[in-house]
Amino acid sequence: MRAWRTAVTDMCETSDEVLSFSLGENIGSGPNHHDAALVADFEDLDTFRRYVGGEKHKAYVENHARHVTAKLAAIQHEM
Repeated sequence: MRAWRTAVTDMCETSDEVLSFSLGENIGSGPNHHDAALVADFEDLDTFRRYVGGEKHKAYVENHARHVTAKLAAIQHEM
């Protein structure tokens, strides 16, 4: 979990698109629970899309997330 936290923190802290973010590890248990969560804030949907399509995010997915993620749940919503 430490490697995930380090990789995500670095990716978010060095991204021009991420306004703020928080990370959390699951403290509950259950068959449908995930291990951890990332909440990241962006200016708008176009900024989010630029972030996801950017080289830094692609490298994170390829070099880290793809190797440690068994199941992913993701949502995007506007506030």
